[in-house]
Amino acid sequence: MGFDWSGLLAWMDAHAAVHPLFRDVYMSLMPQTVVAILALAWAGRLATLRTFVLAFVLTALVTIAIAAVFPAQGIWGLNQLHAANYPDIVPATRDLHLPIFLGLRDGSYRLLMATGSEGIITFPSLHAALALILAAALWPLPVLRWIGLALNAMMMVSIPVDGGHYFIDILAGIAIAIPCLFAARALVARLAAPAAAAASRDIVPAAGMPAPSR
Repeated sequence: MGFDWSGLLAWMDAHAAVHPLFRDVYMSLMPQTVVAILALAWAGRLATLRTFVLAFVLTALVTIAIAAVFPAQGIWGLNQLHAANYPDIVPATRDLHLPIFLGLRDGSYRLLMATGSEGIITFPSLHAALALILAAALWPLPVLRWIGLALNAMMMVSIPVDGGHYFIDILAGIAIAIPCLFAARALVARLAAPAAAAASRDIVPAAGMPAPSR
């Protein structure tokens, strides 16, 4: 598709003063998630909040399932890149996950847990999927709409180098996030329908008419 991963790495290395911004944005996934949950709750956007949480969970489960079938060590491990290949920058992940990834393959690592797993999922990119879901969740909030869009657009740019992903990993992550987001919206709307129907049955007495006794 014409995407030059090495060219992007070279550009990041040549603009070392700018790279920390991309690295920090790449690491902002969890802080953004906390902000999205609190902001949506504070604004009373409960349907959007439910959709966001459900889409987050669905996307994570689908991504983990696919990654288990198609494990990949990422571009840093495949090309055996080292610090000498990027002397002026320090990407967020690099090859930190390789000892765990390779240990799982040869059986020497048997303590796979959420804490300390160092992001062993390469294909699809969960960062790319959640960046899209975060941007969609923050869009209904005027104060955070464009901030969320800008942050997550920058995250997409940072993912190849700071996450050690191929371009196809990002496309796969987006392809997962979109149907999961629509499925979450549909499920939230379906679950809300009975409550809306019950509320519509509570007839408000007309003006001047006494309310029915209970």
